[in-house]
Formats: sequence, structure tokens, C-alpha cells
Amino acid sequence: NKKLILRTLGGNTKVRVVCANKVNVVDVSSGKTQIANIKTVKENPANPNFVRMNIITKGAVVETELGLVKITSKPGQHGVINGILVKK
Repeated sequence: NKKLILRTLGGNTKVRVVCANKVNVVDVSSGKTQIANIKTVKENPANPNFVRMNIITKGAVVETELGLVKITSKPGQHGVINGILVKK
């Protein structure tokens, strides 16, 4: 994962994910968290063109080896990619 650290207003910092290939996946049924490799972006409600360019935003659905995962974090704001397992 490549990250970019930016200085924001008031001297604070913000960590952005520039390029990532892993996601923290939570399986709600079992309560376990695993790290999975991202294969491709399947759906992105923010912009349909983001699917072709493989851009991940909050709410995007990505395909992993565990199944489909919906992203719950903001990669451009939090610096990490977290998601919930939607379908195996």
C-alpha cells in the first residue's frame, strides 16, 4: 500500500491511500477479521466510470478471494481500506 501524508488546516495531517492491493475484511456472521487481496472493483455508486478505472471510494464493492466486500472506510481520508463481507 502506498500512502501520501498531507498537511491540512491547523497543522494537522491526513493520510491518503494512493495505491492499495489489500483490504481488511470483517465477516459479520463469525465476527472474524482477515486481510484479503483485492482483485478488481465490481461496483461503485459514487461514479460508474470508477469501476473501469478501479478507483475505490466508500461504498464501493470489490472482489477478493474471500468474496465480494463493501468498503466502509474512506481511503482518501483515513489511510486504510476496511470492508464488510457481502457475499462469499
